[in-house]
Amino acid sequence: MEEICSVCGKPLDEIYAVTCIACGRKIHFSPAETSRDDCSHIVTQLYTCGLAFVCKHCSAVQKPFGDVNANP
Repeated sequence: MEEICSVCGKPLDEIYAVTCIACGRKIHFSPAETSRDDCSHIVTQLYTCGLAFVCKHCSAVQKPFGDVNANP
């Protein structure tokens, strides 16, 4: 069975399929060399010195780190 991107609904290929760290859904990752629509955003994980992916749905719902009020 062919997997489908949860953002755009198009089939996923083996090379550019990633998993959203917020919801766990499979999504497209488009490197800079391609002209596809971006279904994901790259985020850095400072504690693990790595990169992760967030789908467009989850990134639209979550606040950016700069909006967090440190002094309530």
